[in-house]
Amino acid sequence: MKQTPKDSFQALKNNAQTISLSTLSEQGKPNASYAPFLMDDDGNLYIFVSGLASHTQDLLTTPSVSVLLMQDEQDTRQIFARQRASYQCDVEVVSNNEADYTIILDKFEARFGNVVELLRGLPDFILFRLRPYKGQFVMGFGKAYRLTGKGLLDLEHINPSQ
Repeated sequence: MKQTPKDSFQALKNNAQTISLSTLSEQGKPNASYAPFLMDDDGNLYIFVSGLASHTQDLLTTPSVSVLLMQDEQDTRQIFARQRASYQCDVEVVSNNEADYTIILDKFEARFGNVVELLRGLPDFILFRLRPYKGQFVMGFGKAYRLTGKGLLDLEHINPSQ
């Protein structure tokens, strides 16, 4: 049975465990990296990363990021039309005294295992909330969708003839 664009978008979000990060340094230099992530029901993404990583320093000094979720290469029927969702996000630190902090890290541990318990004890790890304000989902050739609505969870087909 053929999946609808909404089903494919949901499957991509459910199956992807990491996002690619594109950050900018304080000097405006680009940096590409990745991080395991969670997405909440409102479309916010969360990453828990080391303060020693250059992308973490970038996020702290330039709180804006572009992220990419991609279908696994092994699951891609056509490499030139790999399913992917990209977002432009504002970035904020979730401090360890916020109510959400423990809840989100418990969800990280449930999804990614006991390593999160170890990381929680390290003083340099920082929890970030990425708030998407613009996004796009590409399902295949001629199947590109603007992400709209609350949390950018709705799809609007991008018609090149308009």
